[in-house]
Amino acid sequence: MKRTKRDVPGIIAGTVLTGAATILLGFLVAFSVVAPSFQASDLIKILGISGVAIGFAFQNILQNFLAGLLLLWAEPFRIGDEIKLDNYEGSVEEIQTRATFIKTYDGRRVVIPNADLFTHPVTVNTALDIRRWEYDLNLKGTQNLDEARAVIIKTVSRVQGVLSDPAPEVLVLDLSDLDSKAAKVRVLWWTKAPRQHEMLTSYDRVLTAIMQTLKPRTVDRSRAA
Repeated sequence: MKRTKRDVPGIIAGTVLTGAATILLGFLVAFSVVAPSFQASDLIKILGISGVAIGFAFQNILQNFLAGLLLLWAEPFRIGDEIKLDNYEGSVEEIQTRATFIKTYDGRRVVIPNADLFTHPVTVNTALDIRRWEYDLNLKGTQNLDEARAVIIKTVSRVQGVLSDPAPEVLVLDLSDLDSKAAKVRVLWWTKAPRQHEMLTSYDRVLTAIMQTLKPRTVDRSRAA
């Protein structure tokens, strides 16, 4: 996978700002020596008031900057990874010291402040090589539930891209209507395709295979879990 693109200009800018602050401090100290009327206490007051004002003015900027440096150093995710934060989900395009840019699955760009990424839970969908998918089915008029489950497992196991280890599973979630022999089951399977488009392709193949195998009257309705 592509390595994280380091924000070298941003890091250099931070170094320059630190150097400028040091030079400014040295200038003020030198000025207090040249101008005797300029007391050290006045210098401390000026620096104190200025520091508080600057701190409030640049609080968010500094938080994002420090969070960006930590993200670049720790690398919890990289460029190309698909991540989710709150309602935002997409592929990481760029990681800067101030913000991270992601491209959503429908082609929009979202700019996320690094402080949010550092202080909130982030789901990295592509962190691992394999991923589990699931889908809920409502089976209706099933005479033999064990047989229906075995048929579904066998069908899903034959679908392209579905792993044999861990093997597919079919778990019963609800048997609310025993008279009509209705059951709600959850189909689980694993793939080596953790990305969004690959997920949709896997859903398409698995659900199509299930619908073609089971009788039309057996499947009442289905929905993604």
